[in-house]
Amino acid sequence: MLAFPLTTGIQMAQSVVSETYSEIVPFQPDRPRRNLEREYVSDTSRFIDVNGTDIHYRIEGNADGPTLLLIHGTYSSLHTWDGWVDQLTEKFRLVRLDLPGFGLTGPREDGPNRLEGLIEAAGNFCDELGLSEIAVAGNSLGGAVAWRLSVDRPDLVSKLVLLDAGGATLLSKLGRKYSPLGSDFVPRYVTPRSVIRLILKDAYGDPSKVTPELVRRYHDLLLRSGNRRAVIEIARNYQREHDDSHNGWELLDVRPPALPSSPDLHPNVQDDYSIADVSVPTLFQWGSEDEWLPMSFGRELADETPDAVFQSYEGIGHIPMEEAPTQTAADAAAFLRATDSA
Repeated sequence: MLAFPLTTGIQMAQSVVSETYSEIVPFQPDRPRRNLEREYVSDTSRFIDVNGTDIHYRIEGNADGPTLLLIHGTYSSLHTWDGWVDQLTEKFRLVRLDLPGFGLTGPREDGPNRLEGLIEAAGNFCDELGLSEIAVAGNSLGGAVAWRLSVDRPDLVSKLVLLDAGGATLLSKLGRKYSPLGSDFVPRYVTPRSVIRLILKDAYGDPSKVTPELVRRYHDLLLRSGNRRAVIEIARNYQREHDDSHNGWELLDVRPPALPSSPDLHPNVQDDYSIADVSVPTLFQWGSEDEWLPMSFGRELADETPDAVFQSYEGIGHIPMEEAPTQTAADAAAFLRATDSA
């Protein structure tokens, strides 16, 4: 009669130790994908080989509805769109993926981790699934991938929804933080859950919406083997290839960690892509309280886009589809329906 309570007590103690370690201990080792799959794979999850990378994706919703591809941002995963899937599942065929270097997909194995590789991977993924003339929604870095994909592949993208997009403009800033001598270890391994909580609260307009479950998900999937290394490489390669301010002296410039909302951020698009080259109808959705990519930057992008609509959301931060899924999904659906009938 004592065996069950004893076993339960041991399991509870192990859980407390594990949770405490994840929360506060600086050094966090990588976690194998197989272990994470137990919690983050659903009945609709699938994996597909795209140029040697095993991409995790889901197809949900109305199989006869128009297709909407959903692309997540930095440090994130396809789970960031859960709220939109709940809202749009009756009218749209929803396709979402973990980009290479994120979520359960993990880093690419066929070359360096670069922004251009993410754009190419998204296009090749769509080709593998036989997609064409689809709407694409992207947040932050995913928004950067989405609008660049529309320029590279006009046969593929027919409409865009960009939520606090242009996250590639953050990559040079991240790259400068990762460039100084000896700084690799900190962002690659010193990532306790408490740090992820601070980052998410920095991203949200209303920090009270940052739940323990949300923090756990972001933290768990960041620790997937190779993901932290991939994020560093994407940021560093972008900064080296596109930021003219980079020079050798920065290798000796060891700066303390800072949240993305630090006041030295001056967004600009530094690569060869111009938002003015986007030729499809585009809806910009922007949180008024986004301190990572301020609303003024979003309005500038919209002003330069030939066929654009701009919508702002009061009190919302950098990840609108998580913080305000009902309103942003409804507005996106209305925009997509209007452009279909135009």
